[in-house]
Amino acid sequence: MKRYFGLILLILALVLFSLCLQRINDPVIPVSSVMTPEKRIPGAVVLDAGHGGEDGGAVAKDGTQEKDVNLVIAKDVAAFFRLFGVPYVMTRDGDHDLADKELDTIRERKRSDILARYALVNETPGSVLLSIHQNMYEVEKYWGAQVFYAPDDADSLRLATLLRASVTRGTQPENGREVKPSNDGIYLLYRAKRPSVMVECGFLSNERELSLLKSPNYDSALAYFICRGVLDYYSLRENV
Repeated sequence: MKRYFGLILLILALVLFSLCLQRINDPVIPVSSVMTPEKRIPGAVVLDAGHGGEDGGAVAKDGTQEKDVNLVIAKDVAAFFRLFGVPYVMTRDGDHDLADKELDTIRERKRSDILARYALVNETPGSVLLSIHQNMYEVEKYWGAQVFYAPDDADSLRLATLLRASVTRGTQPENGREVKPSNDGIYLLYRAKRPSVMVECGFLSNERELSLLKSPNYDSALAYFICRGVLDYYSLRENV
C-alpha cells in the first residue's frame, strides 16, 4: 500500500514535469494526452516481463535476478497504462513462466515459454509488444537503457525511437545509446508480425545502475517514461 501511495505522489510530480517539457520547443517528442473515449487505442499492448519462474535471466553479483526487476518495472508500467487508459495484457503478473511444465528439459521449457509469449502477441487483436528486460556485461563500466526493435518494420522503429527519447530525456540524459534492430537472438522481435520492441532498462553488471534499478522510485520514474513513449507512439500513429 505504501508503495502505491508513493507511486501516486510520483505520478503528480512527473505530470508536472511533463507540463514543463511542453514549454520546450522540441519537435522530436510530442507530449500525449490521456486517452479519451473519442481517442481510443486500437488493440492492446502486450506487456511482457521477461523471464520468470525457473528462468531467472541475468543475475547480478549481489544475487539480484533479472526476472524480479523486470516484473517490478512491468507492473509499474501497467499502473501508468491504467491511469492513462492504455489497454494492455501482461504475459505474467507473478514469478512464473508460460512454459509447458510437461516438457522434460530446461531448454525445451524455455522454448515453450518463448513460443507461448509469441502466440499471445499474435492472438491479441491489434497488439503491440513491449518487452521489459535488463542487460548484463562482463565489464562493469557499461550502463544505460537501450531499445531494440523488430527489424524491417517502420512501426517498430518508430516506437523504439520514441521510447528511447522519452526514457533518456526523463531518466538518463547522458545516455547516448541508439535504438538497434533485433538479430535472430531475440526471437520475439526477429519473428515479429506486430510492432515489437524490447526495452533493456539498464545493466545489472553496473553497480551504480543496479542500485538505481533496485530503487522503487527510480523504477516508477522509468515506468512513467516508458508509458509516455508508448503514448507518444499512439498519438503519432493517429496523426499519420
